[in-house]
Amino acid sequence: SSYQDAARVAAHALKRAKVANYVVQSCYNVDTRDFEDHTFSGIMFDLKVKRDLPLEYIELQKVWVRGYLGPMTVWVTPDTYEKKRSRRSEWKLVHRGNHKPSMQTLSPLELSEPIRLKAGESTGIYIHSGLEGDMGIVYNNRRSRITHEDPHLCIMPGMAHISDEPFSQVGYWGGGSWRWDREFVGRMTYGVKWMLWNPCKNVHARFPPMFKDMIFTMLMCHKRSGSPLNKLPCAVLYYVFNMLPWDWAGQDDIKATITKMEQNTRAIPLYQRGALSAAIIHDNDSDPDWEDDDDDCEHDYDNTNQD
Repeated sequence: SSYQDAARVAAHALKRAKVANYVVQSCYNVDTRDFEDHTFSGIMFDLKVKRDLPLEYIELQKVWVRGYLGPMTVWVTPDTYEKKRSRRSEWKLVHRGNHKPSMQTLSPLELSEPIRLKAGESTGIYIHSGLEGDMGIVYNNRRSRITHEDPHLCIMPGMAHISDEPFSQVGYWGGGSWRWDREFVGRMTYGVKWMLWNPCKNVHARFPPMFKDMIFTMLMCHKRSGSPLNKLPCAVLYYVFNMLPWDWAGQDDIKATITKMEQNTRAIPLYQRGALSAAIIHDNDSDPDWEDDDDDCEHDYDNTNQD
């Protein structure tokens, strides 16, 4: 009977999924800016997942870098790299391999297992070249409070490493091996698993305003006795909402977020950059670490590719 059919539909509608049953593979490629400021052995920084959109988690699959490369390793640590830069035991190795020189194009470093981060979580990332000398990988001076930001994640500034031995505290020329106020140069490839809407306060709150307004409007129509939606069981309506992608109602409401991202990554004038760090590391020559000179143990990479 039609009543039994409706009951079966309603029963099925009550079995709503909580997250999408797929991960969007290799859909997002994040390219950072590249000013070719320096080359040396490594770069350490944090990656943070945002909570602005209803994502369940991201999976970082590859990082891409350029330089003379050679023996490359990639390491990760929970939360942040801070206060861990010389503690190898707190890091997990997720890539090891020998790579051909690639100064002009980015070379992929595929992770042995994807790094999964839920919304609001972060991880420290350390990319290192064991190649002797100062041409391992390219990185930048810090130019803003956030190196790169998209709707899903933020790549934060970090520290450069000037030793061909991972985690070593002794620099290539002696003295300290870490340089503050540096930025990752390269690309990240990641997938996203999205949340699905459900009539729970903590889930509903994660969706954009336009999507929530759409839900509210449809439920008001459902309550009206003269509305065609009134004939549907509420569970069926919930099932339909559950199947809709988060941007079904439009993306106009995230324009303000994009504007904020542009402000966060806007270049800071050179004379203000020294104030960005809470702590300034001094080298043997006693100049602030963010202020390079011939004694600072980095290779300044200019447009002619010469020392």
